[in-house]
Amino acid sequence: MKALTLALSALLLLTLLGCQQRAPLDIEALQGRARGGDPAALRELVSLLAVTENGIDARVYPMILELGPPAIPVLLEEAGAADRNLREHVIAALGTLKVREAVPSLVAVLDDVGLGRRYVAAWALGEIGDPAGIPSLIRALDDDEREVRRYASRALIRLNQAAVSPLLDYLGGASSRGEGGAVRVLGDIGDRRALEALLARTSGPNRGDVFFALGKLRDPRAEAALIAGLGDEEWRVRMNAAMALGPLGSPAAIEPLRKAMEDEIHVVREWSARSLETITGSHVLYRNEKGEYVPPYNVYH
Repeated sequence: MKALTLALSALLLLTLLGCQQRAPLDIEALQGRARGGDPAALRELVSLLAVTENGIDARVYPMILELGPPAIPVLLEEAGAADRNLREHVIAALGTLKVREAVPSLVAVLDDVGLGRRYVAAWALGEIGDPAGIPSLIRALDDDEREVRRYASRALIRLNQAAVSPLLDYLGGASSRGEGGAVRVLGDIGDRRALEALLARTSGPNRGDVFFALGKLRDPRAEAALIAGLGDEEWRVRMNAAMALGPLGSPAAIEPLRKAMEDEIHVVREWSARSLETITGSHVLYRNEKGEYVPPYNVYH
């Protein structure tokens, strides 16, 4: 009984000490001190990005952005923080503030597959737009995490022309998944320097993405390959080939597209009709999945 009483007393004492040590948090006052150049206040404010309780992190984040450049040195120190919430907010702030000095730290985070939610680092690299981040972003095209691959692709598209040559170099030794990602990015960038590399892959495992990318390049030199794609064994490939032929607008594609309107898959027939309308300027009916002849849905309105 005596031991229990002592234990309860000790617990009460610890509780009271804890309450005494936790001063009331005045975030606005802390922000004012940080704005006035108090480095300790600035550091404490950044550290609060780790605190999710009562939405403190969400309140502090815009304050950090408002502080701007004076906050950058502390943000750079915390870019690789072990606390995930702190790390993500810091990386997001560095990306929003477009801090080029953060690129090495962001690359380290993106490359560390042991960390969760690394897509934030990929996003930030895209926002900053420094070509130094391109190699890491390209490696991320073959990442096991879908969100990492998705944000890496978006970042590379934002980097645009600067990413084309590194992507073309990457294609030579890429895995199938990485190649597919690189092909889609090259298509969205739409640089004709990618034409030869894309044409070399029209019979490979990523040929569906290749045809889609060729459609975005809108280069007449791709027309023969696209027409051949209308006869592919995979219906998605045939659909993308039909889709890509419309913007090219060559009469040479008219008869192959009319033949494709007899395809067994209705979306292939619909895209063939849509591309025929684009090329000929005339309305075209196609046979939908119910066997009815109807105009293609207008995806361009």
